[in-house]
Amino acid sequence: MKRHGYGSRGQLWLMVLSCVLVTAQTVQAESETPSVWATLNGRSITETDLSAVNNGQTARTMHNQVYQARKQALDAFITDQLISDEAKKRGISREQLVQQEVDAKIPEPSATEVEQLYNANKGRLGGKSLEESKPTIIAHLKSQKRQTQMQDFVRSLRRAAGVKFLLKPPPLNVTLDGEPTRGLATAPVTIVEFSDFQ
Repeated sequence: MKRHGYGSRGQLWLMVLSCVLVTAQTVQAESETPSVWATLNGRSITETDLSAVNNGQTARTMHNQVYQARKQALDAFITDQLISDEAKKRGISREQLVQQEVDAKIPEPSATEVEQLYNANKGRLGGKSLEESKPTIIAHLKSQKRQTQMQDFVRSLRRAAGVKFLLKPPPLNVTLDGEPTRGLATAPVTIVEFSDFQ
């Protein structure tokens, strides 16, 4: 059974494709003035209408979800490329690279770690003894250690490659109409403080 470096490549490219489709739809929507998303009693409903709902919360949520999808796909794509490039540089396969830099460096869980996890989760183990639960606990601990080791390895590859994320989050537009303010209305910078007095 082969292990892939950071999730399956099929899943990765599915994410990238989804990101491209979302991006294409967004660009198309932004290039048209403005796109009609629905009709109600003969009246057109557009993204502009949504921006007025809940002080723009609906539109902000939508744009943030698009940004998060792009960011996740970009992150996965960069990770995939880094692993492929490093494997090519060393003249080995991706699987061999991950075996050397991740799997071979995962320490065996100690008896103390196993016992601590067992004691913390006794109620979820259906009354099984420590001995009965050991294989499951060890597998869980090794999976956690593998994930941490993979993250450390990818982080080192990113540092060496000088990766820079240039994708910008959507701007946060805050309406201050009717809210208490200090200073000049024409000031070039506005600082907004969010407080919860409950």
